[in-house]
Amino acid sequence: MLGRVPPRNIGPYEILSLVGRGGIGTVYRARHRESGAVAAVKVLGPTPGMGAQAARRLAREFEALRVLDHPNVIRVFEAGVSEGYSFLAMELVEGLDLRCYLSPELDREVEGLSRSDMPTDPTGSETGVFGLEAFALEPATDSLHLPPRPPAGHGPDAIRAFAEMLDEPETESSDSGVWPAGDDCESGPPWARGGPGGPSKERPAASGQQSPPIPPSFARLLNDPRRLARMRHVLVQVCRGLTYVHSCGLVHRDLKPSNIMVDDHRRARIMDFGLVKSVDEALPLTVTGRVVGTYRYMSPEQAQGKPVDPRSDLYSLGVILYELLCGRPPFVSQRPSELWHDIVEHAPPPLISLNPGADLRLARISAQLMAKDPDDRFQSADDLIQALEQ
Repeated sequence: MLGRVPPRNIGPYEILSLVGRGGIGTVYRARHRESGAVAAVKVLGPTPGMGAQAARRLAREFEALRVLDHPNVIRVFEAGVSEGYSFLAMELVEGLDLRCYLSPELDREVEGLSRSDMPTDPTGSETGVFGLEAFALEPATDSLHLPPRPPAGHGPDAIRAFAEMLDEPETESSDSGVWPAGDDCESGPPWARGGPGGPSKERPAASGQQSPPIPPSFARLLNDPRRLARMRHVLVQVCRGLTYVHSCGLVHRDLKPSNIMVDDHRRARIMDFGLVKSVDEALPLTVTGRVVGTYRYMSPEQAQGKPVDPRSDLYSLGVILYELLCGRPPFVSQRPSELWHDIVEHAPPPLISLNPGADLRLARISAQLMAKDPDDRFQSADDLIQALEQ
């Protein structure tokens, strides 16, 4: 399978080593055979992870990124199909994702913390550095029959032609579950509307509402002034990248810690534009009526299938900030129905109740970013930069 026995060459690139695996592809460190330039190459197929929707997402990511040019946005070089593999070649960022870059786990041994000092979720399981470890993982894609091998080609059109060979309709995938929407798509998935198999009419309590404060020893690491200074520095860079992306009329729609990389020079990059959408697109859903994104970082309007604008990305950034400040996401339910209700209907546990020593200004910023009504949030990434720099 791909990832275990990697191809030796993909298009004009020689595969050097494995970088990582995600929900729809495998990323390799590679070298251009003619120029010698090193790049990161995201590869799809021919495996169960390769489907028409994954290929179209890859083509859309390339088309969005090739017109963007900003120091805090990942750069792409080329895309195409080679020997049955769709690929996207992009800038190789040597560094860590945001969660790892700001991880207090790195300093735990210095502080003398034992594993018993680490916070746990409501069930008593150790949560790791930032919430349950499962929060950081993308579920595997559904298995598909192996596709026919297409001819080689370059560019997004070649990838789309490959997708057509798979004989699947145009759809979009969700990293944490999707539902077909009916005429009342704004009401959410069927299990969120009541009725057989749905929730009771009684409004459920937000998950994690009774969570105890995190241990003081762990809180000291989270609240270290040096860590908070690095956090502000990186978040300002992310906001600058978002300002640029939004000024181009685009909404990322899948902003989360694993899609923000920080290199060895402490420069942040926004990555993974596979779900990017133009603000001017008339329909909020795909032709099959599927909501896309990663639930845990998704804005209420995105979760309900409503039109989204740049303020939806700012909501996701508020979720990220909440997680960075108190070591867990605002909503921790593992059940999609409960998580959907929490996002749409409930306020998260007050950040200060979980981490009483948290930076009050950053806690207020996170709360405003996560307002259910977009009009109550910061209205632009530039406004957020001003708040972070105060």
